[in-house]
Formats: sequence, structure tokens, C-alpha cells
Amino acid sequence: MSYNFIDFTAIVTLSIQIFAIMDPLAAVPALAQALSGYSNAEARNLINKASIVMFLLLTFFATIGRYFIELIGIEIPYLRIATGIILLAVSIDTLLTGHKPTKINPGEYIIVPIATPLIVGPGTMTLLIASSRIYGIINTLLASYIAFVFTYIILRISSSILRFLGETFVNGLGRFMSIIIAAFAVQMFVGGVKEIIPVIIS
Repeated sequence: MSYNFIDFTAIVTLSIQIFAIMDPLAAVPALAQALSGYSNAEARNLINKASIVMFLLLTFFATIGRYFIELIGIEIPYLRIATGIILLAVSIDTLLTGHKPTKINPGEYIIVPIATPLIVGPGTMTLLIASSRIYGIINTLLASYIAFVFTYIILRISSSILRFLGETFVNGLGRFMSIIIAAFAVQMFVGGVKEIIPVIIS
């Protein structure tokens, strides 16, 4: 089902899903370490520039990505299944090994590892493309922007979060998010399978 209207329930649900797969909490330790040698103004400037890139990536995949999928003729049920598989793989990787890098090299201009793939990685991109076809572009955009705001806030106060909660607790929260991602992944996968079964039977 594709939404051609604003659905607040869908926006709230989707924003939680996008925030979970972006998982900024898991990036906090590496980010705080990378910015430790900078002044507050310099660190804020780097995070702002990285956030602009993140915002543009979210906008692109929430709007343009779906047309590429439509162009090559992929139907929504199959997109649901593929997205579910990818998100499940991402969640398992995060839970068992952690997909966030342990070190960021500021000499590589920090925007690239923070914006992508640290925050907006393949899982986020795939979810946005699938969601724009399922929930519509407007709902997906609004949801991604809500997730972006909360992600930006966490990045801005990453040093304070790490100092207050401790690295072990923050890493634990990041891995807990992987369980949420896995649940979304299974839900999307099962939904796609249910839509395909009648077609296969007929």
C-alpha cells in the first residue's frame, strides 16, 4: 500500500525505525575520541558540515531512490523482503561485532566517516527507498527529518553523553538498538512474504 496523504502514525513509526538504523549512539565513542583534539567551535563546525551531508543523503534516498526502483521494475513485496534481509544482516553485525568503527581519522576530514557510512549507511538508504514506495515520499521525508533532528542532537552532545553515561553503557545502548532493528527487519520481511504467497499460489 502506498500513501498519498500524511499519516502521522506512519511518520512516528517510521521515524523510530530510521533513527534505530542510523544508530547515532553507537557512533558516540568514536566521534568523541575523534573530536577530542578540537576546540568546541571547531568540533561544532565539523559536526554541522557532516550533518548537512547526512541531511542531503536522507533527502536524496527518500525522494529519488524510489524512482530508480520503479524504473527497473521492482515491486513492493520483493523490496520489503530485500530490505528486511539487509536490515537483519546489519542488526546481527551490530549486535555481535559492532558495525561502527572504533577510530575515526580526523585527517580524512571526518565528514565522510560520520555522515556515511557511520550514520547513513546501506541499511538506512535501503529503508528510505523501500519506505518511500510503501508510505509515500512526504511521510518518508518527514520521518527521516525527525530522525535526523534527534541524531543531530546526539552528535552535538556526544562528548557530554559519553562523559555522563560512560563508554560501556553507551555501547550497550547501541547494541540494544540492533535488537529493535532486527524486529523491524523481521516485520518487513514477513510482510513481504505474506504479499507474495497469494501470487505464488495462484
